[in-house]
Amino acid sequence: MRKVALIEAGAFHDECLYSQIQYLKRDDVQVTLFCHAALQPRVDSLPDLHEIVYLDLSSKTKKYKSWFSTWRKIVKGKFSTVIFNSAESNIIKLISFPFPKRIKMVGTLHNAHNLFEKKKQRKVTKRIDTYLTLNDFVTQNILAENLTTKKVGTYYPIFFPEYPNRLEKPEGEIWITVPGVISQNKRDYSVFEDWNLPKHVKIIFLGRPEDEEAKAFIERAKQYPTAQNFVFFDAFISNELFHDYIKQSDYILPLIHPNNAFFERFRKYKISGSYNLAFGYRIPLLMEQSFNDIPDFQENAIFYDYKNMDGLFENIEKIKKEYYQDPKWTFDHQKQNYLQLIFGDSN
Repeated sequence: MRKVALIEAGAFHDECLYSQIQYLKRDDVQVTLFCHAALQPRVDSLPDLHEIVYLDLSSKTKKYKSWFSTWRKIVKGKFSTVIFNSAESNIIKLISFPFPKRIKMVGTLHNAHNLFEKKKQRKVTKRIDTYLTLNDFVTQNILAENLTTKKVGTYYPIFFPEYPNRLEKPEGEIWITVPGVISQNKRDYSVFEDWNLPKHVKIIFLGRPEDEEAKAFIERAKQYPTAQNFVFFDAFISNELFHDYIKQSDYILPLIHPNNAFFERFRKYKISGSYNLAFGYRIPLLMEQSFNDIPDFQENAIFYDYKNMDGLFENIEKIKKEYYQDPKWTFDHQKQNYLQLIFGDSN
């Protein structure tokens, strides 16, 4: 039996865990999850795990104790593979311990820009055997720019637990969802000020405001002529409600535009979590035209010019195509691809 340690040292990116556990789920793989204690409410019910070990990383002393006990458990427990759900600087203390060469280390790189920007990432790279990214375009850019000599591959964490359907969607309404906290740093909300939205279209913001600037946007939006088109939440949204809205969405809108401070990173080195929600539930994306050279979006998105949002619905009416035809979106394809990257085989 292969024993795998799946590790998340931070308090984020838990949305990537379920798919990996399901890909690894087979008779000869036993998965133990080691994760930040803050994730307990969100991961406690994850199925198909041998064990969950919660890490207390609240102080330097507790970090050392947690990492030492994790290292000892992995080495003495004869684990063959360590998979870092986030291969970032917060794992440096753990990988500084003397792991035997027989243990393969794989890690997901959520922001490939770190490869040439951060010195700490070089320490991670030195110990990692294989990097994983979350979209083919990120892997292609890493390879094209020679950002690492390590093996790099892509997997898509696009499968989610089953959640009940409790929402009743009014007949004739079109739901466009904007997943994630409302953050001016991540998304461009200025387009809503002058966007002439049809009455039957609802823009549903599936996240609470991140800060005072985000709250100010909500207050302004409530004064827009199209205020009746917006749905906001001022508190945490449960996974059940979040996924219920996503599943019934007609389109998903990431709102990543060229005027965003981190636009170039999204163009080349990282993804928005909105993409995987769309891919998982096979919902078309609404993408700014700057992304029209990326194959996943060419197949599964409708493009618009963020300086002329009123033209978007004209494009929607004109474009008639079949989405999600590529076999890469099937569970079997993603599972075999993931196992090949982790183990070097497809059994």
